[in-house]
Amino acid sequence: MNYTRPATVADALAVAANIRPEDRREIEGLGHSPLALVWCVETSAHATAFYNREGELAGIAGIGPDDQPGVGQVWMICTPAVEKNPVTFVRQSRQWIETAGKDYSMLWNLMDSRNKLHHKLVKMLGFKSLRYVCPPPSHTIPYIEIVKLCA
Repeated sequence: MNYTRPATVADALAVAANIRPEDRREIEGLGHSPLALVWCVETSAHATAFYNREGELAGIAGIGPDDQPGVGQVWMICTPAVEKNPVTFVRQSRQWIETAGKDYSMLWNLMDSRNKLHHKLVKMLGFKSLRYVCPPPSHTIPYIEIVKLCA
């Protein structure tokens, strides 16, 4: 059974209103607001909404544009509903990244070093951690640069 569909602005607003605290901290640590999810959905390729078996919105994801040809900036933000059916979520995420990744030679992003759920998820999706980086000086939490080769 498929628990995904194309994401909408309404999905972005719903996730922003019910975001996991760890995901909020990750977004804010980069100097953004959860309301930036609206822009992410509007500008991303493959913007997708993920649901759990109970029909609750578990998260949204997409691949933002990058300056380099064939490279995309992958992102995913979740609600607490993701933790109800984690196996279903991981299966749907794998299927999504496999399909969406076909359009790219590489996907990358930064991940808050404290977000343990994201650590597990990106590892299960085949991403590798490259290095620790610190975003803008006012936000000195270490982030981890992640990458996945798709071609």
